[in-house]
Amino acid sequence: MSNIAIIAEYNPFHNGHKYLIDKAREKTGLDTVVALMSGNFVQRGAPAMADKYSRAEAAILGGASIVLELPVIYATGSARDFAEGAINMLDKLNSIEYLAFGAEDERMDIFDRVSDILAYEPKEYTILLNNYLTKGLSYPAASEKAIVKMLGNDKSDIISKPNNILAISYFAAIKKYSSKIKPVIIKRSDDGYHSDSFSGAYASASAIRKAISEKKKINDYIPHKCIDSYLHYLGKELPDCEWLTPFIASRLIYDRNLDPEISALNMTLDMNQELLNRIRKAPLPAKYVELSDYLKTKNLTLSRVSRVLLHMVLGINDNDRTLSTENGYSEYVNLLALDKNYSQKVKELTMLSKLKVINKKSEFKPETELGQRMWQLDILATDLYNQMIYENINIRLKREKACTVRTI
Repeated sequence: MSNIAIIAEYNPFHNGHKYLIDKAREKTGLDTVVALMSGNFVQRGAPAMADKYSRAEAAILGGASIVLELPVIYATGSARDFAEGAINMLDKLNSIEYLAFGAEDERMDIFDRVSDILAYEPKEYTILLNNYLTKGLSYPAASEKAIVKMLGNDKSDIISKPNNILAISYFAAIKKYSSKIKPVIIKRSDDGYHSDSFSGAYASASAIRKAISEKKKINDYIPHKCIDSYLHYLGKELPDCEWLTPFIASRLIYDRNLDPEISALNMTLDMNQELLNRIRKAPLPAKYVELSDYLKTKNLTLSRVSRVLLHMVLGINDNDRTLSTENGYSEYVNLLALDKNYSQKVKELTMLSKLKVINKKSEFKPETELGQRMWQLDILATDLYNQMIYENINIRLKREKACTVRTI
């Protein structure tokens, strides 16, 4: 059984995503597209613009065959954690031949050389990396400077672009874990991940979210069939990090009234001493934007800060990462939606997979410590998202165990 995999957020699903699916089928000659999609929170530490089941439904209507969930610990991790978690899970499905992804460039040679460095971490890279870190650079900046120093300044523009960074992370994870999955690069057709511009029939997810917030038309940039999946959210305020303010504030208030020696805040995933010190000195009361602006520095990017704040609320810690990396990354994969024409493919995937494919959420009982902890975190993330959605836009979503797979 050979399938194409795509790792995505679909926040929201747009014409560029449909283009990627169509080109992936064209390039590989395969038909079944398995999307491994972030759940209710995305990699920059923010709530998704619509719940995961609505976004999964839109992906099926846009051309995906099967949509599975990337667990929250990986979906909200660094580029490396995001890629390594996703690749390991796809590898354990035992039915993925290709991984298709968009990138700003199609320089397979550069991606190959850079990913070799990240996967195998040669001595020269380690020395340079540590040198830049001691000078106060953030890890991503230090890593980029070390690679540029090794390969030449002309590589800087290529390896600093957002989708190229993820592409390189996928290459590195495939090599690091000796996966047999073959990468397929498809050049992006829009202006880029963070672009706010509209070009022809294509616009980035960022531009579309901004347009929705400004009550502008988006119909030209999202496949017509997909629009209905977002109807509950259109015309309302989109989910925002600001909605996390009361949860973060309560966590900080609780922590600063504890003895620091018994606080677990320092164990929060991706926390370091500099950020911990700043968090404990942060002025309260404060709104999310005030807090994040206070916490970010030259060495602490806004994305890093946002991820840590979310991990702090969800209780995701360093032990969770250790548990996952030492125990095969996952026990299960959560099925969110499928095209009814691929029902047999889901059965085949379930039979071949080393991971338990969760279909009936109410009946799933993890059998390992890793499975129990990850399922606990995924349910917690859903409960948190549901509470924010209800509190801010009065939509009552179902609890995870009450949800059913969307069959379209």
